[in-house]
Amino acid sequence: MRSCGLVKILAICVLFASIAFANSPANGEVSVPDTSFRVKTEHSLLFIGMILPHRSLRNSESLHDWPFFAFATPFGWNSSLKMEKDLGRFATVKGFSELGLTIFGVGIRADATLALLRLLEIGIEGNAGSSINYGTWATFMGVYDPEKQKFSQDLFLTEFSYGVKYHGGMTLPLMLVLPKSDWTRFLLRPTAELMYSAYTGAEDGEVWKAGNGNFVNGYHYRYGGTLMYLLPFEKFPMAMFAANVSGFLHESDFDPVYKPYDPTFKTVTLTPMLSYKLGNKWGGMLMANFSRDRRYKHYHFETGTELSQERTGTEWGLTAVILTLNRKF
Repeated sequence: MRSCGLVKILAICVLFASIAFANSPANGEVSVPDTSFRVKTEHSLLFIGMILPHRSLRNSESLHDWPFFAFATPFGWNSSLKMEKDLGRFATVKGFSELGLTIFGVGIRADATLALLRLLEIGIEGNAGSSINYGTWATFMGVYDPEKQKFSQDLFLTEFSYGVKYHGGMTLPLMLVLPKSDWTRFLLRPTAELMYSAYTGAEDGEVWKAGNGNFVNGYHYRYGGTLMYLLPFEKFPMAMFAANVSGFLHESDFDPVYKPYDPTFKTVTLTPMLSYKLGNKWGGMLMANFSRDRRYKHYHFETGTELSQERTGTEWGLTAVILTLNRKF
């Protein structure tokens, strides 16, 4: 059944990617440009630098005594196709498809969204992907074994994750009610997402990893918002502050062995961000991630045993400082 679901997700991705070609005129025909239909392709190379403080390292077998750890690496390549079609003056249909290769794996996703007054958006997204494994020191793909307290690693391109995301959001131009100036240009964007995720190599109830997060076959959610500040600087066009709550919808999606881990725990994240531009082709983002996470019975434990720990409370802290650099082609 799961293989059929994966085929359906891939079919959705291919369908959205082919819409642009269906709207191209036939050979030899001359047509008047339709400004209500817009197509844009984009290719980009992403670099990432990251500083991990002690809070994120304390359960690492080799780095738990370090005050911080910093690294920089080429992160991935993305090719995307964006399409928009106006339906009168008040509604727009948007299509988006993307193929990406990152250090975590290869994936494809496609999205269809209806925008009303360019302020309210509701949509659905299909996605499928895999992961790359680098050995015992970095598991980016596999299913967790609670008895051995480690992930059983899957080989590259042998298993796949897939899912569907339903999302909605609204853009509120606060500058319309604030005194007009270059320093009062604020936008508020509340959002909500409901996602179903599954893995071809995992049975229901098993925790799996495909990328940089732990999941289970079932639904999870995220809701919150982003406050955007349009800055009057050419090199620093925008500052943002995002606050989100995320978690899994049903505890019953997890095997009972994970009950002490508290599967339905709500993670709260706070992320200040600053965008920058280095020209027409280069740009990026500086951000810091603060989060409310699980606090466990044992302060220090090996990373692979996290899913077998007992949650005793919550704790706040800085988890990472991230700098991205994006080159568009």
